[in-house]
Amino acid sequence: MSYSIFTLALKSTLDYQAKLLANSKSLPFVDLTAPSFDTHVLESDQPAVCWEFSTLSEDPVDPLWLCAFDIGVMTALDPSQYQSLDLVSMFLQAFKTGNRFDIKDYSGDLAPTQTLGALYVIASGVIQQQSDQVTGLRFVTVTARAHRYV
Repeated sequence: MSYSIFTLALKSTLDYQAKLLANSKSLPFVDLTAPSFDTHVLESDQPAVCWEFSTLSEDPVDPLWLCAFDIGVMTALDPSQYQSLDLVSMFLQAFKTGNRFDIKDYSGDLAPTQTLGALYVIASGVIQQQSDQVTGLRFVTVTARAHRYV
């Protein structure tokens, strides 16, 4: 298996996990690395689950990897931050230290069967809220180790 197949599978696994969380609350989902596809969500005043992939590197060498990503909530009508804190709690539980996820390629198949590796959460925590005076973003930053099966 090539690096590109594994990295695609890792990203699509994280996409899939984030979408599951969004669907569990009946919220839209936005990948902030491709926001042009979701302008209707970004311009809405409804809350949305959002995430962005930060880093991925061999560490120390393949088949061992280190990655980091942010998963969070975007709110516009949440002055007391109750909506965002409720969702942040869900993200912290889903990506708490010690949680493990099978890495599969969800990019073309809704129910992939081949497991290409495993992802282990090694740290997660809430970062300071970001705001543009209209919209608030609150993220959980997750650091994880991945093992590519060879």
